[in-house]
Amino acid sequence: MMRKIIFVLSLQLFFASNSLFAFDYSIAEAKGNEIIQLFVNRKFAQIEGKVDSLYRSYYSATTFEKDWTELTGTYGAYVSSRPVNYEVNQYYNFIAFKIKLEDLPYVLNLSFNEKGYLIYVSFMPAHKIYVAADYCDVSKFSERKVTINNGFYELPGLLSTPRNVEKAPLVIILMEAGPTDKDGSYEENKPYKDIAWALSTKGYAVYRYEKRSNTYGIYMQRDKAAYETFTPREDLLDDLYKAIDTLKTLPDIDPTKIYILGHGQGAMLAPLVAKERDDVHGIIMMGANAKRTQEMMIDQYKYLSYVTPNKKKEYDEQTVNAIRSMDKKLNPLTEHDKMPYSVQATYWIWLNKYKHVEITKKLKKPILILHGDRDYQVNMENYRMWQKELEKNPNVTLKDYPKLNHLFYSGEVESTYSEYYLKSNIPDYVINDLLAWLSSH
Repeated sequence: MMRKIIFVLSLQLFFASNSLFAFDYSIAEAKGNEIIQLFVNRKFAQIEGKVDSLYRSYYSATTFEKDWTELTGTYGAYVSSRPVNYEVNQYYNFIAFKIKLEDLPYVLNLSFNEKGYLIYVSFMPAHKIYVAADYCDVSKFSERKVTINNGFYELPGLLSTPRNVEKAPLVIILMEAGPTDKDGSYEENKPYKDIAWALSTKGYAVYRYEKRSNTYGIYMQRDKAAYETFTPREDLLDDLYKAIDTLKTLPDIDPTKIYILGHGQGAMLAPLVAKERDDVHGIIMMGANAKRTQEMMIDQYKYLSYVTPNKKKEYDEQTVNAIRSMDKKLNPLTEHDKMPYSVQATYWIWLNKYKHVEITKKLKKPILILHGDRDYQVNMENYRMWQKELEKNPNVTLKDYPKLNHLFYSGEVESTYSEYYLKSNIPDYVINDLLAWLSSH
């Protein structure tokens, strides 16, 4: 197997200079393309000459030649390349390229120090890391960390902003149920990152952040008093509202054009956000249930019992819990293990009172509802309910996609949870529909 060229940057270099980089993305891309062509033309000594002297014991013409020869000998000749990631800070300038070979794509990672010398080189199989889709152009936007402090926890997030746009419209991604991270990750599949980078490529600022329960779940459970009164408001809405308050004050954000893009449970809650927040201009609902949450879950269990019959007993038990959680007289102190996924009763009592379809019907703000026909988590019955309930609402646009699942990834056969881990990106036609709707609203 090809020896991976991987090196951990030395602390000596990290703290050797406090200066910011004198070159920008265009120079990093040019330097990267030059190195790729040197690999293609087998000029390994010239690549070594571009390595910082501190690192030449790790990166030599001999090692470059050995690894490139093994890489192309195994997976075929070089075909093309394109940049797929870019990061810069006061210590290094990082750029990654997807290298298309005849048989298998790889990613070439490069880091330069403040003087423009190479300090990191690695080849990695593209299927083992996130690779941006073709519709993402990393030269068109930058990302920076923006942390949300809700008074209890600090939630890290990333704001991607288009370059050369004075005040950009803002899209905030409101995530799915459960301990979801900022990218909606399923290993190296990151649908929220797909959306963020795609929209920022076309002029929109996009914010995605770590969900409270994903970052601080164990601490929340230790705080028993707060945990016993936990609802979707504490789980999602309070943090979202703090994010809106923080982001709309930034100088490069247009506070009159703020959109919420919700997925799954985030989509179901988006109408309430639009109702409660005058500063939200419009909402996008991707994979939103029209049914009550527990009814949707029962449909899921029925489907999963069919496709994975060996787990039917487990799904039957969850069905019992879901039915129990819909009781109008549900005691807020009901034992957690009698509730779906052991989530406390207060959460389900709140959802039982939430009338999201009725709220949506009364909204006058622009609404886009997208649905995948292969979505087993929120099946097509939900989409047809949205169509029926909103057919007379001129502010609502609905569209479904025959081949897409709950993550809006394409497939042909019946969808299952394991499918979410097959390497994929959101199709370009979904991105185009998002952009078309945003530009017209």
